[in-house]
This record gives sequence, C-alpha cells and structure tokens, in this order.
Amino acid sequence: MNILVAVDEHPYSSYAIGEVSRLAGNTWPDVTLLGVAPEISPDENNPMLRMLRNYRRDLLAGMGSTAEIYGTVSDTGEFRLVEKNVLEESASGRKTFRLRLRSDDPAKSILTEAKHASSDLIILGCSQGESDWSNDTTVSGKVAEGAECSVFVVKETKFPAKVTCCLDHAHVSQASLEMINQIVTLYGVDLEIVGVQKHGSLKKDQEQVMGNVLDYYLERNVRALLRLVDDDALESFFSMGARTDLMALWVGPTSPFQRFFPRHRVSELVNSSLSSILLLR
Repeated sequence: MNILVAVDEHPYSSYAIGEVSRLAGNTWPDVTLLGVAPEISPDENNPMLRMLRNYRRDLLAGMGSTAEIYGTVSDTGEFRLVEKNVLEESASGRKTFRLRLRSDDPAKSILTEAKHASSDLIILGCSQGESDWSNDTTVSGKVAEGAECSVFVVKETKFPAKVTCCLDHAHVSQASLEMINQIVTLYGVDLEIVGVQKHGSLKKDQEQVMGNVLDYYLERNVRALLRLVDDDALESFFSMGARTDLMALWVGPTSPFQRFFPRHRVSELVNSSLSSILLLR
C-alpha cells in the first residue's frame, strides 16, 4: 500500500498522524508526508521542514519497533529540490518514507502529489466540521471530491461508535474489503454492512453477495452485522450515521451510490460529517 498523508500546522493533522501510525503498524505501507507552503526553501530554519520532521518522528515513535521497516531515518538529512517548487527528503529500508513540501494551492498540491506517488490512499485531518488549510475551509472536501484513489478524512478526536460500511456489494473490490478490515481493526469496533433495498426487497444476487461479504469479515474475527436500508431513506440514514459512526462509502464509477452521492456532492458530504469518513475508489 502507498499512503499519502497531507499535513499542516493545525492540531487535527497531529491527531491524524497518530491514526496513520497505528494503521502503518498493521499494513507496512510506503509513506509520503506532504506539506504545502506559499514558498519553499531548503533552509534548515524553514518551519515547514521542521514540522514535517516532527510529524515523521511522531509517526515512527507510535509504530514502535515496526518502524524499522523504513530503515535509518534521521532529522539531520537534507531536503533537496527534486522538481520545480518541490522539496524532498527520503529514507528507504524495506519500505520508503518520504517528506515532501510543495508550493501551490493546497488541494491542487495534494491531488498532484497523489498522482505523482501513485497513492492508494490519501489521509488528511479535519476538525469537527471543516479544515483550515491556509484559511481555506474547503480543502478536505476538494481532495475527497477530486481524488482518483481512496480518501480517509480523519475528524479530530472523534472516536467512532462503529464502522458503517455502505458499499456496492455487487462490485466491491478486494482492496476495499481489506481496507475496511484494517479500519475496523484500527478502532476495535463493530462493523455494520449496509445493503440498499428497493420497495422493501433485495435482488437475489445482491442478497447472496452481502452474505459472502459478511462471511469474509466473520472469518477474520470481525464483529459484523447486516442492515437493510430503503433507497429513498439512504441519504438521511447516512446523515444520521455520520454524527457518531465512521462512514465508509464506495464511490467508484461503477457504483450505484453515485446516484445518491455524485462526485460534485462529495465535498459537501465530507465537510458536513461530524465523524471520520472513508471514501473508497
């Protein structure tokens, strides 16, 4: 797995780093920590470079001995200009850990970096309601809306009551199933698998696939249960769940959930959610 963690100087980024540390300890990903600044400079007194190194230190400390997968990481390394308006410092062991600083619009920088790094997952923090990247409260929503990969928006100090997984069970990918498994393990809570029914009934093939998904998680000792929601009540159900649960939603191009949450509404969904949200693509 290749994870891009976008950070700024606000407390929600520090909280997100703690969640990434726990997730990385289980998944052993390649990691990129990305900061964004109006201007970049390799000067050792640059506060953005110190911020990135401090976050790296905290992330690795939270991993304990597992951090050895990234080899020898030192705060006395050197940032170098690797392309126009991009500074990088990297270390490699069995896995790669990179620090990157870009100079551009925050949302654009995060999306550009995700493409550059072929990221499987973007993680960024958000306060209760919205982020404040460079005084732009819409950054988290813009990233979630524009990303081609999965996005995990971590709401500050909001521990979920459960993980509510609204997936297109006819097309769900193996990567999505594994991602949900990792998130449930991360928080140690129950999993609720939501199926959408029309006129009070499920299609036979959908019912079978939901059963297979349930078996997948039960075999992995995940406490999981099924729930059915009528399609005309899905949006209100999601809004209610977003107050207490970590909501996971499949928004890939083949998903019928696009009818309820098309790409242009994803930003609104992320910004209005009081709890963390995982968008799977």
